Amino acid sequence: MGEPGVPQISREELVARLFDPKLTIVNALPRAAWGEARIPRSLSLPVAEIATHAVLVLPDKDADVVVYCASPT
Repeated sequence: MGEPGVPQISREELVARLFDPKLTIVNALPRAAWGEARIPRSLSLPVAEIATHAVLVLPDKDADVVVYCASPT
């Protein structure tokens, strides 16, 4: 299901926290997929750009971060 040691949340928990300002939602799909459909408030940070752009896109070091790489439906 996920990587060992990486916390997971359910769809229900994510929906409950959609407008939580302490939660950052990251879409790791290619930017074109983000443009077609995305979870509200999600940021586009394709996997290939994480190493170079994460520090720019994710400035709040205290935020909880949810990363997804599949369709938001």
